[in-house]
Amino acid sequence: MSLAAAAAFILPPLAAGALPASGQATTTPPVTVVLSTLRPLAPQPGDTLVVAGSITNDSVAAVSDLAIQLRMSGALGDRSTFDAFAADPHGPVSGLPDSLTLPVPLGTPTLAGGHSERFTVSVTLDPAILGLPTSSWQVRELGVSVTGLTSLGIAPVGSVRTFLPWAPHTAIGPVRLGLAWLWPLVDTPHRVSSAVWTNDTLAPQVASGGRLFSLLTAASSAAHQAPPPPPSPGHGGPRRHETHRFDARDVPVTWAIDPMLLDDVNVMRAGYQVASRPKPVQGKGANAARIWLDALRSATDGNDVVSLPYGDPDVAAAVRNGLSTLVGVAATAGRRLLTALLPAANTLDVGWPPDGVLDQRAVDALFSDGATSLVLSDAALPPVVVPNETPGARSSLVTAAGDIPTALSYSILSTAVNEGAGETVDPRLALQRFLAETLMIEAEAPSDRRSILIAPARRWDPSATYAAGLLADTGKVPWLEPRTLAQILDSAPSAAIEREPLAYPPTARRAELSATHLEEVAHLQHSLSQLTNILPPNDAETQPLSAGLLRSLSSGWRGIGGQRHRWIGQYEQALHAMTAGVHIVSAPYSTITMTGQGGKVAVTIANTLDAPARVTVQLDANQRLSLPHNGRVAVTVPAGQQTTVDGHAVAKTSGVFPLAAQLLTPNGQKYGA
Repeated sequence: MSLAAAAAFILPPLAAGALPASGQATTTPPVTVVLSTLRPLAPQPGDTLVVAGSITNDSVAAVSDLAIQLRMSGALGDRSTFDAFAADPHGPVSGLPDSLTLPVPLGTPTLAGGHSERFTVSVTLDPAILGLPTSSWQVRELGVSVTGLTSLGIAPVGSVRTFLPWAPHTAIGPVRLGLAWLWPLVDTPHRVSSAVWTNDTLAPQVASGGRLFSLLTAASSAAHQAPPPPPSPGHGGPRRHETHRFDARDVPVTWAIDPMLLDDVNVMRAGYQVASRPKPVQGKGANAARIWLDALRSATDGNDVVSLPYGDPDVAAAVRNGLSTLVGVAATAGRRLLTALLPAANTLDVGWPPDGVLDQRAVDALFSDGATSLVLSDAALPPVVVPNETPGARSSLVTAAGDIPTALSYSILSTAVNEGAGETVDPRLALQRFLAETLMIEAEAPSDRRSILIAPARRWDPSATYAAGLLADTGKVPWLEPRTLAQILDSAPSAAIEREPLAYPPTARRAELSATHLEEVAHLQHSLSQLTNILPPNDAETQPLSAGLLRSLSSGWRGIGGQRHRWIGQYEQALHAMTAGVHIVSAPYSTITMTGQGGKVAVTIANTLDAPARVTVQLDANQRLSLPHNGRVAVTVPAGQQTTVDGHAVAKTSGVFPLAAQLLTPNGQKYGA
């Protein structure tokens, strides 16, 4: 149906009493409106706009005299109006400015309680009739309004609001807005140290339909969606007609990957055990892990990857609490592991802290650990004067050591993308808002070449349809030009935007891992260092514990205190069990009999570990017993064996003497009990 005559249609007037009196409480509309179809994605002059969906009566009572109208406003002139309209997807649409209305055919005028009815309307987008420009781009508000007869009379009973992006190919002036995606593959810890996993929740995530599977599939598909080139004359047929300038384009992503996730998936491939009672059970994700890791290797072949430090540590909190060494180990171990498991990927030396914010000490730590550039939220470097248009992503972090190349993710749109993945959000509306908002950004300065960066939350969980639509649509509309993070970092920052010093807001500080947790991690680090000090360098048996310690700093522990506490307790048990593998065999409070004024003090040390242990036996006594060499005897205990150390003691008087035996590490720290 054309809107040629639709301008004459207006909503019927509300019956008396349909609107509540001033101060009277309003009620929730009884009808829910859901859009299932809104196409084409980027309509052109003469195209047919198809809007389809359904209405559902959520009340008990029937609603009669139903009427549906499609409304379209004039062009949106500013972002504040856009934001207000987008904030309430089911708000009223009867007051759209300069709106045109069109009645929508409906199969029945009455909808019983709990029942649904589908609707479809087609509109020919004739610029002359609808006042749509052919030489510029704009965004219009679009809404579906439902009226019906209730106890209040004829009144609005439901609505849905969205946007119509309008970017005709006949426009010459507008410049495409560059858009880059930082696409995270990050999870939470699933193992403490051993091959027995604490849970099997990673298995469904990498399986078909799972969170990580959907993220990988969406990015892989969008990266290869451009149509094949036309055949040349004489090579398989005649030349195809000229390709439309808005044909789908490939959309590359810059992957942001936690190597801990790769480590876990790689372990899963070979089979694994999951903790259960009365005994561990076989994990279910081995086959899915093999498929997923192979697909990831293919997707990252020759493409850019940001390697997060192993476990994705809470960098700012860890550094402030004296754990910068662990952050450095996580960064080095992460790059090494990612290179080994994704050998064909192009690894970028880019630091991306949790939530895109950090303080100066954390910046120094990341750069000492190998980062040469940063990705931050634009909230970390706010402009001194808020510009009229959205600034480009390229910026610099000014430090005493020089300017650091920095890409700023656009927090408003990144947040909208995150919220669009919510369970209660309509994916179709979320995608339409994303497209319209990017066009609004372009329309702020249509002749300027700018690029923005979108960085979804690290562990976001979008539906497969939503994730695929976000990336694919980036390459299917005329106002967006796919970019990569590397392209943004290689560009020049805007000289017109002056930024404030690095900001680390109080909200970021409150979101950190607690100081109590980090104190526990520091204690575990000390205990683990005692164990590694008595064993050969890079001992394989302690590597799982070392990796587990890095997992204890994961930003994934934020907000889940109960799970974090249980995990720390399990790690302590595993560390204690391995530490106890080297111990004094003699029981506490046992006695040793010496004849005469002196004799040997025999101390037996057991080593149940797989590597030789270098320890020192420290004997301590009171002044009535003399111990040569300050009571210290160094010894190496072979793997899986026991060794007896003979200490010498000289009694100055007769009697019973208290004597303590303690193991020390080679650097003199106490080891064990």
